[in-house]
Amino acid sequence: MFHQNPQHTGLSSFLGPAVPFLTWKFQTSGRVDSPPAVGHGRIYLTSEDGNVYALNPQGVLQWKFRTGGPLRTTPAIGSDGTVYVGGCGPCGSTSGSPAGVLYAINPGGQLKWIVTIANTGEGIDRLSSPTIGADGTIYVSDVGFRVIAISPGGAIKWQVSTGGEVVDPPSIAHDGTVYVGVDDPTPSGACGQCLAALNPDGTFKWGALPHAVGFSSPSVGADGTIYIAGYAVNPDGTVKWANPGTFSSPSIGPDGIIYGSVGADGDGVYAIKPNGTVQWTFPAKTTGVTIGSDATIYFGSSGILYALTPNGAVKWSFTVGFTGCPPDLVTLISACDPVIGSNGTIYMGSADGNLYAIGQQNGPVTAITYQ
Repeated sequence: MFHQNPQHTGLSSFLGPAVPFLTWKFQTSGRVDSPPAVGHGRIYLTSEDGNVYALNPQGVLQWKFRTGGPLRTTPAIGSDGTVYVGGCGPCGSTSGSPAGVLYAINPGGQLKWIVTIANTGEGIDRLSSPTIGADGTIYVSDVGFRVIAISPGGAIKWQVSTGGEVVDPPSIAHDGTVYVGVDDPTPSGACGQCLAALNPDGTFKWGALPHAVGFSSPSVGADGTIYIAGYAVNPDGTVKWANPGTFSSPSIGPDGIIYGSVGADGDGVYAIKPNGTVQWTFPAKTTGVTIGSDATIYFGSSGILYALTPNGAVKWSFTVGFTGCPPDLVTLISACDPVIGSNGTIYMGSADGNLYAIGQQNGPVTAITYQ
């Protein structure tokens, strides 16, 4: 699922390659703007061509599922192998028409069920990437004003208006609290332009950081601390510390270090200690990072995949080599966080329509720079 787990820590259970090598790439008919999901022996990805693709570890297509419009979300995989995808169907609907759609797809590629969320005129007509809670509940935002909880059987459990735009998917703490970043200068619901906390039943718990959050998804640490937009917030909503100016969805390493991008345009990668002090920064444009199980930091920037040590030194950098994309388009690869498979392969989507698989190099090293 988005950012690796329900807490959106960006921390993987697996190691990446020691010496990277382009193992394969898979071409779709549209941009691949979201990270894939890996699990149950499959790689699942979405594309702006409107399809959900299922690949085996060798990059061979197993099936594809057609949805009602362009997809820009990361699938989530249930414990039974069900694949959940947020989208729209049809896209571009008007107020009162069918809008956001959550698809549940069987592991074999057949539709299991579909939930349609009516467009009230407040939000945008598509759903976010899904987040799956410990009990199997699927949480989405309608990339507008609402957060929705849906049962594994496809029934809507609850939906609540936040009073502002919710662009990124909800994060779920270990105690079941639902956190979302809300951005709206004119609040009309439970919480406008803030970090909103909802109880597991959808009731409003608290709002924090008014006029400070912007478009960012919160991450939840092992001790329950919530990190968003350069702030650390205690589980009761009080501010622990502030280091404003960071906008990406932060990642949390195994040692508690917080990683993310600095500035609205992702002008650098930062590492912040649990007490809020900056440990180091690295100059690269990116929107998010993934942490390997050995604390290696992975991110993409302008067509290059980087691996940094926990101290911020370059372990290796790998030039993927895109085709068919404007050279000044920062989001070629950096719009998609790397995802690490159980075999150590790193998977990344790209604006050129490809999913790239970077595995372990066993032969001559090519297109790789060590620093």
